[in-house]
Amino acid sequence: MIQWKQGIFGILRGIQSISRPYNSFKRPVYRFSTQSYRARKYFDTLQLVKQLEKEGFTKQQSLAVVQALHAVMEENFHDLTKTMATKEEQERINCMQKMEFSQLRSELQTLEKNDITSTRREYDRIAADLEKLKSSFREEINHTLSNVRLDLNLEKGRIRDEYTAHEIKIKETDTRIENEINNIKTQAEAIKLQTFQWLVGIVTGGGALVLAYVRLVK
Repeated sequence: MIQWKQGIFGILRGIQSISRPYNSFKRPVYRFSTQSYRARKYFDTLQLVKQLEKEGFTKQQSLAVVQALHAVMEENFHDLTKTMATKEEQERINCMQKMEFSQLRSELQTLEKNDITSTRREYDRIAADLEKLKSSFREEINHTLSNVRLDLNLEKGRIRDEYTAHEIKIKETDTRIENEINNIKTQAEAIKLQTFQWLVGIVTGGGALVLAYVRLVK
């Protein structure tokens, strides 16, 4: 729209410098026919020419303005039609967009289902791995506990055997000590007996000597 207005104002400024005679201006009838404009629904060119003449433009200037307006509008219409789509094309585009949207939604749903399935599969795999780890840890713990129990039992047996051996040694030592004590007692009794016998012999010998001395004295 701005380009169209600038073109009109430029033409209006340049109209005053047009010096060609009216007869030398060739009117392109095919562009300014009322039927063409009415078919395009632009405006009534003849009415515009008359209006310009009333405003002080010459016939030549009025036709030049109309020609310029027509050219600008033709160009704008051409550019506009190139960027616009027909109803059929719009419906076709809408249909294609709907199909693409439906396809995209289907693909997203498929991806979502695949993701859910994949996630569930991964969850099941992780759960199975965790269960295997639990079972492995349980077996390892049971095996370790069994080894510890076995080691404890072996240690208890070894300690019991050592205790029994010590008890036997203690008993043997006690027996040996008792035997030694008994031997010492026996030896002491024998010594006492010998000492008594020796004392009896001495006393007896002394008594005999005393009696003998007494007899000699008498």
